[in-house]
Amino acid sequence: MQFTIFHTIAFVILLLCFVLGCVLIFIMAKKKEIALILYTMNALFSAILIYSILQSITEFTIQASLSKLTYTRDLRNESLNITGRVQNLTQFDIKKCYLYLNIADKKNVGQEIFESESLKNAVRKNTSFSYTIEIIDKLPGDTYKEFSAQVPFPPSFEDAEFYHTLKCF
Repeated sequence: MQFTIFHTIAFVILLLCFVLGCVLIFIMAKKKEIALILYTMNALFSAILIYSILQSITEFTIQASLSKLTYTRDLRNESLNITGRVQNLTQFDIKKCYLYLNIADKKNVGQEIFESESLKNAVRKNTSFSYTIEIIDKLPGDTYKEFSAQVPFPPSFEDAEFYHTLKCF
C-alpha cells in the first residue's frame, strides 16, 4: 500500500479516536476485568476501522485504465505478443501494474461437454491458461505508458478467447 497525505490524515484521526477511547475507558471503568474487555474491544474495533478506511482511500487514490490493448500471435515462436497503454487516472504515483491474462480455447469448451456421453468419455484437457504479467514498474500521476509483453501461446488452441484484468498497487 502506498501512503498519501490522505492516508496519513485518516490514520492520525483514527489513532486519536483510539487514544480518546482508551482514556474514556480508564476514567469510566471501575473493575479491571471490564476495563480489560473494553480495551480489547476498542483495539479490535480501531484496527478493523483503520484497515478498512486505509483500503478505501487506496482504492480511490490508485486508479488506472487499460487502452489500445492488442493481441498478436507469433507463429514462429508460438507466442502471444501483447501491446497496449496504461494510464494513471489520478495525481498519485502507481508503483506496479499487473495484467492478469486468461486464454481459453472456445472450440474445446462448449455445451457438448455437459452431455452424458461426453462426461463418460471425458479426457481431461487443458482448455485455459493464466498468466500474470508485470507491465508497469513506476507510473507518475496523470500520465500514461505504452507496454509490450510476450507470453507462450498454447499450440493446441484453435479458437482462443482472451480475458484480462488490470491490478495496480
